[in-house]
Amino acid sequence: MNPRGWCPSLYEPMESGDGLLLRVKPAAARITAAQARILAREAARYGNGAIDLTQRGNLQPRGFSQETARLFAKAMVEAGLAHADPTVERGRNLLAPPLLGWDDGIAPGTEALIEALTEAMAHWPPLPAKFGVLVDGGGLLPLASESSDVRLLCRAGRVDIRLGGGDAMALCTPEQAVEAATRLARHFAGLAPARRMHQAVAQHGAPAILAAAGLSPLVDDGPLPPAPHVAGVLAQRVLGVVAPFGQVTAAQLEGLANLAERAGDGTLRLTPWRALLLPGVTAAEEAARLGLITVMEDPRLRVVACTGRPGCASAHADTRAAAQWLAHRLPPRLALLHVSGCAKGCAHPGTAPATLVGTDGGFTLIRGGRAADAPASAPLTLEQTLAVLDPT
Repeated sequence: MNPRGWCPSLYEPMESGDGLLLRVKPAAARITAAQARILAREAARYGNGAIDLTQRGNLQPRGFSQETARLFAKAMVEAGLAHADPTVERGRNLLAPPLLGWDDGIAPGTEALIEALTEAMAHWPPLPAKFGVLVDGGGLLPLASESSDVRLLCRAGRVDIRLGGGDAMALCTPEQAVEAATRLARHFAGLAPARRMHQAVAQHGAPAILAAAGLSPLVDDGPLPPAPHVAGVLAQRVLGVVAPFGQVTAAQLEGLANLAERAGDGTLRLTPWRALLLPGVTAAEEAARLGLITVMEDPRLRVVACTGRPGCASAHADTRAAAQWLAHRLPPRLALLHVSGCAKGCAHPGTAPATLVGTDGGFTLIRGGRAADAPASAPLTLEQTLAVLDPT
């Protein structure tokens, strides 16, 4: 099995309960309808057809063997969805605004910065697999809610630079931004044993790290805002489609690709909110018929679930089946339910009003805590958990 903290890439699969899983990283959060159809077809041909949407705006198809993983990777390179060099592909961890090129509210220069930074990152020193960069430009769906190791915010005539877990920021001109990010990456590479920027910040402090990269630190203690709502027809003629419990099937992805080509601009946009955006599509009925979430009132949005069985070898329960069953039966007053296959709580590391943790004997209940906290109950059946959650 892979070591704890392992992060898969297209060439470095992760072992899971349903075979190997791979990660596809579309450039600038954009995939064409043609590319989406290829990905869906090859995911069903070589894998099991299940595709996770990750919180880094990537696609994670599942169910491969060593041989079929190799064939799938080759198909992704041929489709223009991956780099042929495994080292470059491993480091392509750049989160971009999902509506780049469509939303006029995104700051000018954002796309140029992303292109230049993508080229520069191919020459950065080797970094931990999870080390990522975020470039935001505001607009309809800003990425302000998302954390990253290095965050760049494009504004009129300047770029704000922030570090993951930091309480300081720095300013530079757009022309200086790529070099500044490169200096930060090089400095971080020497701060072992830190694997993420927030660990380096905890040890050395954000001001010191910024200063070491030639930047002038400023105080920045603003909290991250909540993630935006993206289900349904949004402003600027964009359809937001949320994947139930973070996963779509190959058939659903192909259906969305056909819809994007027929009624939209021919692209699908990736987001860190486990949702896909279809610019130009202004009707949700077809996506809803595919079984996807297209309204904010959908009760499945109140449940967070991990992969669970059979996809995760650590899980003690089929969490997605449990989440599906519970979602339509939850009491209205419960804002969020976390269903975890084990005590690691991968899908929702933070606290939740109610958390169910799978065990060999059923689900234990935790109120107002994390999956690793002490349970408030002995193992329960789903029916029993529902009775506890809604005693009326």
